[in-house]
Amino acid sequence: MIDVRLPQLGDSVTKALVTTWLKSVGDRVERDEPLLEVTTDKVTVEVPSEVSGTLREIVIEAGQYATMDTILCRIEEEP
Repeated sequence: MIDVRLPQLGDSVTKALVTTWLKSVGDRVERDEPLLEVTTDKVTVEVPSEVSGTLREIVIEAGQYATMDTILCRIEEEP
């Protein structure tokens, strides 16, 4: 399983709101495909998948805040 974490979004940004999941548990995802959208106090950005595989678990639900490097979801990597 690959842990997808909230990336660094800026020097002064410490947390972001998970606004929308673009994929659901069980969905097939491709590397660099957007998984979710997060919002900081300045911008909304898409977080891409780091690998190709199947989304197995959503850890932080829409409407919840995550801090930098927090696990957002887990993907079962597939070739």
